[in-house]
Amino acid sequence: MHERVLSVPLIRTSGFPPAERRSLQRQVRRGTLVAVRPGALVDPADVAGLRPEEQHLLLVRATAPRIVPPLVLSDRSAAAAHGLPFVGPTPDRVEVRDPRRSRTETTARLRVRPVRQRTSTGTDRWSGTPPFRPADFAGVVVEPLVDVLVEVASTEPLLSALPMIDAALHDRRILPEMLVDELRSADWKGHAKVAAAVEMGSAASGSPAESVCRVRFRQLGLAQPVQQHRFVRPGHRDAVVDFWFPDHGVVVEVDGRAKYEDDAMLAGRSTAEAHWQEKQREDFVRSFAAVRRVVRVTWADLMDPERLRAALVRAGLPCR
Repeated sequence: MHERVLSVPLIRTSGFPPAERRSLQRQVRRGTLVAVRPGALVDPADVAGLRPEEQHLLLVRATAPRIVPPLVLSDRSAAAAHGLPFVGPTPDRVEVRDPRRSRTETTARLRVRPVRQRTSTGTDRWSGTPPFRPADFAGVVVEPLVDVLVEVASTEPLLSALPMIDAALHDRRILPEMLVDELRSADWKGHAKVAAAVEMGSAASGSPAESVCRVRFRQLGLAQPVQQHRFVRPGHRDAVVDFWFPDHGVVVEVDGRAKYEDDAMLAGRSTAEAHWQEKQREDFVRSFAAVRRVVRVTWADLMDPERLRAALVRAGLPCR
């Protein structure tokens, strides 16, 4: 899952004689090497094009010798290790938990939080299942997936937490009832906030953008729509739409560039062919009498709630 990050050659300067360390630092100043953290250098060509979460995992890997038991990788750092999608910035420090700590402490490279105390045994029935087992990244123990998801829901905005929860549910890596039991098993900060994120979690969300769109619907006072609704006409092909508001006859589609540019999504088609097929699909959806409007929203719309609100109101959806 993280092959590229794990394959980047790391130059750890601690093993070099002083003269060679000075030579390496001169290369950093010239830009021929880049410091991931003090004492861990890489060739810039080896990290070109890394996504922000991959860059953070490279920092985790560079810091790994300092993350020894009982420390465990946690929170957003663990989310990156589990391959969960990020909406918003990655952490500026490696996030870990330590059972010996009673309060959060921050160093130059680490954010160390105490371990949460369990108040019940509601998760016993899941003991030993993959979501409840620690994982490993670069030799570092990573908190179980279920802990990470509830922690992120506790500490991060819904806009960041829900895409992670949805992705884990969509990929069948976790069950909704596992999250509910985990929520009940500890005294989670912001319990109502976490509960809202867990309740909203949906395996039907096919992308982070769809998850963000659902958060925006909630913020704008809309009832949650039908996800992945299928329009079917006997003797014709069918079409599945991202969101369907049946009471208002409005379809909302999240339109990303990936469907027209990503080779995997194009599946051998040209961009022009993908555009043409998408137009035919939308024409088919619009041919149903129940459909009054089809609204296409982009990532830019999702990042500007007022812009999104205006588009939805024009379509006849009662936003507050």
